Amino acid sequence: MRISGWSKTEAAWFLGVHCGKCNSPILFAQDRSESDQEFVPVAKLVLTCSQINCRHQADYSAATFSRFQK
Repeated sequence: MRISGWSKTEAAWFLGVHCGKCNSPILFAQDRSESDQEFVPVAKLVLTCSQINCRHQADYSAATFSRFQK
């Protein structure tokens, strides 16, 4: 059995969207909702999917953001 030194309880939360082509998560900012820093939305949010077989690029400015733990 192999046990990793990485603890899931120490994982950070990120804001992201789902790719419009392959539905994979695209993370774009660390979620600081528990801190005193406020998230300021940008006027235009163009993101590229990180999946090598997809690489879809689109404007996600009007997309619904989700929280992902990594």
